[in-house]
Amino acid sequence: MNSLLLYLVSFGVLFTLGVPVVLALAAAALVMLWAIDIEFLVFAQKFMVSMDNFGLVAMLCFILAGEIMNGGGMTRRIIAAVSRAVKGIPGGLALVTLISCAVFAAINGSAIATMLAIGSIMYPAMVRQGYSPAFSAACCAAGGVVGPVIPPSIPMIVYGSTTGDSVAALFAGGFIIGALITLGYCAVAYWVSRRKGWGVNVPEIDFGNTKGIVWALVFPVLIMTSITGGFMTPNETSAMAVVYAWFVGTFIYREFDHRELPNMVVTAMKGSAAVMAIVGAATSVGWILTYQRVPQQITELLVANIHSPLLFMAVTFTILFMVGMIMDLTPAILILTPIFVGPVAAFHIDPIYFGVFFCATLTAGLITPPVGTLIYLGCTMSKSSLAEVVRALLPFVAAVYAALFLSVAFPEIITYVPKTLLRLYGG
Repeated sequence: MNSLLLYLVSFGVLFTLGVPVVLALAAAALVMLWAIDIEFLVFAQKFMVSMDNFGLVAMLCFILAGEIMNGGGMTRRIIAAVSRAVKGIPGGLALVTLISCAVFAAINGSAIATMLAIGSIMYPAMVRQGYSPAFSAACCAAGGVVGPVIPPSIPMIVYGSTTGDSVAALFAGGFIIGALITLGYCAVAYWVSRRKGWGVNVPEIDFGNTKGIVWALVFPVLIMTSITGGFMTPNETSAMAVVYAWFVGTFIYREFDHRELPNMVVTAMKGSAAVMAIVGAATSVGWILTYQRVPQQITELLVANIHSPLLFMAVTFTILFMVGMIMDLTPAILILTPIFVGPVAAFHIDPIYFGVFFCATLTAGLITPPVGTLIYLGCTMSKSSLAEVVRALLPFVAAVYAALFLSVAFPEIITYVPKTLLRLYGG
């Protein structure tokens, strides 16, 4: 346990001082290696081996597919179609934002990409229709949370590559809870907008035609059918997603500008490279903690003092809630996963259920003060103060955690689709 304490202190000090996460993780790993007198070369070896993971290719391709969707006109058509479906309802544009985020999430899998892709179109439209800048940004930020929950999910790819759990089963487990979060969001948006008088008797905003929308709506169905039906691996499906988005944008919508393709590839490579660097550093930390038997010691401690799976889940939620408030999603997953794998097995908790709950709870931290990444993106987007955006976000935060609490009370919310409906694992 001394190794865990040394790691927490080293990483905590550097993180508090504003050192980039990947450098803080790397420095903490080197400090621990020095403390236990192991060659620093081990860090380099574990760093490189962890990134030599074919499963992480899907992350790059899904990010690139999202970029091509934006450039090819697919994202705009999704928004246009949703806006017609909720026409005349109080808070209509807020509902358009949240539902469009859910649809985009079913193709992309990234919280930041979902927020920025939909927000770039919806934020100015909401402000023009009289919604407050802070609330408009809050809707975009809250919608971003469903990006990693509704499949496909980049954090679930990272989690599955770490634990060896089925990525397809993890993806399928996010269906219902992602839908519940979106429904909770819509209820919040409708209630707030009706109380404030937003979206009532206002001029309709034209987001363009919806010609060819069927190609966009078929896209998420095609992705999930390919993965859960066993027709393609997640990597193959992500590559297919890139080709599909390019084909539709180029030959069906004829809006894709090929001169922008190099910039899109660079953006996708930068996004995935940042995650992979964190994967490398965090994996090195995880190896050192495992070498020192820290996960086993924590398992023994928890099993000796906690006597029910429900209490374990309550303790887990508390830990994830606190970590999610102060740490970004990917490093939190990579740091905590090795610690929780042992106790999950000891308490006979369904690993797919735990994996989805684990990723979803940490994702909720992206809009939970004080350090939620999407909160600060909302502040930048709206030029509003932190207090204003947080105040507007609080009802959405409550909706997310309400869905998470329901999944603890009724685990079938997560396990029904992958285990019973699709029979991706289990009996």
